Parts: sequence; C-alpha cells; structure tokens
Amino acid sequence: MVPIKLRKVLLALSFLMPALTFAQHKTAVYVADFGNAKLKTAIEKNASAFLTALNVAYADSSFPSFKDVNITNDAKQAVKELWSTAHFQCGETEIITNAIKNEDYKGYEIRNIPLVVKVNKDSVAYEEGVLLFSTEGAIENIYYGLEMHQYNHLLRSGKDITDFRRRQLILDFIENFRTAYNRKDIGFLSKVFSDNALIIVGHVIKEKPGKNKMLENNLEKKKVEFIKFSKKEYLQHLKQVFKRNEYINVGFENINIVQHRLYPNIYGAQMKQYWKSSTYSDVGYLFLMIDFRDENNPIIHVRAWQPEKETDPDSAISLGDFEIIQ
Repeated sequence: MVPIKLRKVLLALSFLMPALTFAQHKTAVYVADFGNAKLKTAIEKNASAFLTALNVAYADSSFPSFKDVNITNDAKQAVKELWSTAHFQCGETEIITNAIKNEDYKGYEIRNIPLVVKVNKDSVAYEEGVLLFSTEGAIENIYYGLEMHQYNHLLRSGKDITDFRRRQLILDFIENFRTAYNRKDIGFLSKVFSDNALIIVGHVIKEKPGKNKMLENNLEKKKVEFIKFSKKEYLQHLKQVFKRNEYINVGFENINIVQHRLYPNIYGAQMKQYWKSSTYSDVGYLFLMIDFRDENNPIIHVRAWQPEKETDPDSAISLGDFEIIQ
C-alpha cells in the first residue's frame, strides 16, 4: 500500500504535469520595432499561444487546442487542412521577429517561422511559416512561405512603390497557391484558375530508335509530350492525386516575376517546382500567367509544367510564348 505522504506527492505531481508539458513545448514570440504597444502585445500573445498549441499537439499526436488563442474560424480551418496531411511544430523556444504591414491584406504578418513537418514516422521536412494577423492581433491565416532571402530579393526588385505593393500581392498569392497543394485545397485551386484556363503538363515518353541505328539498338530515347487539360479535367485529376497521397509537399525556388509590357495587370511567374508526395516525386519548371485586374481575386490563365531533366532552362515556357488578346 502506498503511504499517505507519498500519495500526496504523486497527486501534486499529477496536477503539475499539464503545466510541465506546456512549459516543455512553449515557444515565446517577441515582436521588435513595433510602435503600437497594445497591438504588439496581442500579436505576441496570440503567436506564442498558437505555436505552443501546435507543439503540444505534435508531441501528443492530437489536434491543436486553440482555447487560449484569438484565432478566426478560417485560420482554424487552414490548420485543420494542413494538419490532416502532416503534423507540424515550431522547434524554437524563442523567436524575435518583426510584424510587417501588408498593404493589400490590411493587416500584419510574421514571416520566417521555423516549422518541422512530420512527413512520416521516419522523416521530417522543414518549412518557413507565415502567420497573418488582423488589425486587432487575431490570427487570420497560416501558410508555408518562401525562404526569407528569396522573398526579400523579389520584393525589393520592384521599380516603384506601386510595383512594390503589387509584388507583395503576387508573392502572397504564390505562397497561398503553393500551400493549397500541401493542404489539398481543391476549393482554393478551383477559385484561382479561370474557367478557360490553359493547363499544360510536359509528360516524358520513351521511344525506341529505328532498327537501322546499330549503336542505339538497345537504347531508349526520351522526349516530352505536352498534354493540355481544361480546368475541369485538371481539377478532376488533382482530386485523384490528393486521394492517393496521404502527404503532399510542393516547394518553389528560383522565382522570376515579369510584368507584361503591354498589359500591366498581367504577370508571368517562372519557378522551379519540387513535388514530393507519398507515392511520387519530381522536379520541374513551372510557369503561371496571373491576371491581377481584380486584385482581390487574382486568377491564373495559364499553368505549364515541364520536367527539369528534359528541359533546357533557357527554353522553358515563359510569358513571351503567349499572345494575349483582350
């Protein structure tokens, strides 16, 4: 029989366990160089509680509890969709960062949050998270961002203030577009592709050479066949891909953004795309033609993908390959 004194100690420890677990996984966020003290406190409090909730849930293999977080239902849904494909946490105990004003979003964002994403029981991936806040400090969205050095380079390459603002909008759009694949968000993708979108996928096919080529009789040649999809066909294909794969991670690198010389609201974005999923992985060149005439609802007119190994980077599909008729 356990002595009464020992039982009291064990009981006291049992009450302390939740607090100890919380402290063990706590991430504290501090915002530097921010003038509004009240908003600064709200952003710090919510960001800290949010990341700590992720860390506790990651350790417990449960869904995050946001009872201590001022968070919108849309942000909760974004977490739910990302969490359903892969759990993630912040491995840092302390983050000192800046809250950046987002002129188009009319709120604030914290970038470059280090996240560890559990791909499966044997491996993890690393992402840089972005948190969006309202003007009251409530968390309104989370998505995977571009690497900070790449984001800053693209943002600073604008020619003037107007272009700077538009580039910020384009980069936010690209980050959300990328994260939509990670969270298997057919609804978002359906919204951003125009009804008449042209979707091109380069498919590698193999063919055997002619019999009269003695040295190549036992070799195979490769070439790329371009397959065109309608929006409906592409989304139907994606639904099947999402269904087959428990985990999907799409990453972008070497992004180049070009404004059309005749139509200033049309932009071409070229980038290298890394696709990794439960059943398949590849690397290729992705091109997007994005229409920002309605800045609140940008749409994609062209999405083209070409396999890296069979594509000369200088000949990758670009904005100049399309004639725009308005």
